[in-house]
Amino acid sequence: MLETIFSRVSTRDFTDEEISPEELNQILLAGMAAPVGRARYDTLNLTVVTNPELLNEISTAEDYSSARPRAPLYGAKTLIIVSSKLAEKPDIEYSNVGAIIQTMALAAREQNIGSIYLWTCIASLKKHPEIVKKLELPEGFTPISALGVGYSKTTLEKHSRPRHIISVNRIK
Repeated sequence: MLETIFSRVSTRDFTDEEISPEELNQILLAGMAAPVGRARYDTLNLTVVTNPELLNEISTAEDYSSARPRAPLYGAKTLIIVSSKLAEKPDIEYSNVGAIIQTMALAAREQNIGSIYLWTCIASLKKHPEIVKKLELPEGFTPISALGVGYSKTTLEKHSRPRHIISVNRIK
């Protein structure tokens, strides 16, 4: 399991091939196994977008070409949008969605599928309610974040240790 965790990377260039329904299902099931505050799974929703026209509409809603030409979806053919009812206690929905996104990203990596945690496209959707409407979200749900998944154009390498270091304070 640690090798999968250490090997997870953000894929920023996907092939044109879609992942299989079985692979997608495993990723979705993993997301459903993520920890959620107070087990409020009923406050969450997963929306899978594979429709090329809608993906293009989401991708081109804002112009990112100068800073990041492949943004915001980086060519991913499958977009999983995680939505939530806004919480009574502010911001728990962001923690819940973060856990779901990370768990799905690890499930993708375990299957040698690339993924990228996406925030920019969600920020863009807030300015485009006409696109959000096309997502057919349950009433009262708001898109919080998304995961792009697909086959990476580059080889996904395996790692036996973290590639980055975060400072640690140890208090005894």
